[in-house]
Amino acid sequence: MENFSTQWFLAYYVGLGGLLISYGVFLLLKTEQMKSYLLSIAEDETPPASWRSVLKYLLLFTLPGFILSFFPFSWIELLFSLWALVIIYVGGQLILVWPQTAKAIVDNRETLQRKIRFVAANMLSLGIVIFLLAYILLERSGSVA
Repeated sequence: MENFSTQWFLAYYVGLGGLLISYGVFLLLKTEQMKSYLLSIAEDETPPASWRSVLKYLLLFTLPGFILSFFPFSWIELLFSLWALVIIYVGGQLILVWPQTAKAIVDNRETLQRKIRFVAANMLSLGIVIFLLAYILLERSGSVA
């Protein structure tokens, strides 16, 4: 079970870290395009289906990770899983109160580009931190020389 847990978290860390870094770079390069996208979806009455899909798949990977963090017990994986659950909760709240979220997007039209860059920088730094977690996991399992 310990080997499966290590493999699960390694795949999770590498996949999520790669996605965060690549999407962070995309947001930095295409800030104006993302601003236009956000302003266009803010006009819809329903939240974008892609946001729900992202949260759903993140939840599908986080719940097994939460359980596997107990076999063997690891504070790092447990805290990571709890952090991911908090991100899912916050993202879900934004979707649940979509009319207010859409209004906030439209109301902050002038500062939206700066906020997108801030999110991109956070995604890049989180991706790097998650890759460091993968390295720590490999080191702890004895896979790194």
